[in-house]
Amino acid sequence: MRAVPDFIAAVVAARDLVLTSVQEHDWRIEPRESALAWHCDLFDGTPTGENDPASHIRWVAPSLRLVRSGRDHPVSPLDVRLSGPQNDLGRLVAGLGRLLRGGREPAPADSYVYTDPLGVIDAPLRERIQHGPPAMSSDAVVRPANLTAIRVTYEGLTVSSAGWWDSAAALDHHLAVAIDVAARLAARQAT
Repeated sequence: MRAVPDFIAAVVAARDLVLTSVQEHDWRIEPRESALAWHCDLFDGTPTGENDPASHIRWVAPSLRLVRSGRDHPVSPLDVRLSGPQNDLGRLVAGLGRLLRGGREPAPADSYVYTDPLGVIDAPLRERIQHGPPAMSSDAVVRPANLTAIRVTYEGLTVSSAGWWDSAAALDHHLAVAIDVAARLAARQAT
């Protein structure tokens, strides 16, 4: 069993969280006390011999899930995701496009697609989603850590990130955004 990475230990201590699972390449953290139950799974992306996975972080609040009633398939009250293709070919094409544009990145407003009929995401929260603190990316370049998706699914509200690791500030940012979104969504659904 591997030791807990320093950046995870720092956030666990600062936020008074509990490590409820420690495996060789993944960890689960949960709040010691919270009005809303949630857990966050962290996977370091270490190759296991079968493939070369990306590191990823996935926060879940199970009580904020879609509920299927009868034959109707409910529409998700919240879906925020990175725009454009997210596979290797799509990233390659986007990278070539940046080279042709002189290395300029797309405007932050174009980075995500928002489906938010309840109005959970306001302008300040949108800024926080679009601008994460620096973290080491899977290609060993330090750049802002990005959330990849915020969705309400049958599993619950999920907030996911991929491709970065080893940043207490980025992990804390991920948790803060997830907890804020969950509180806002719970309040909207209660009315």
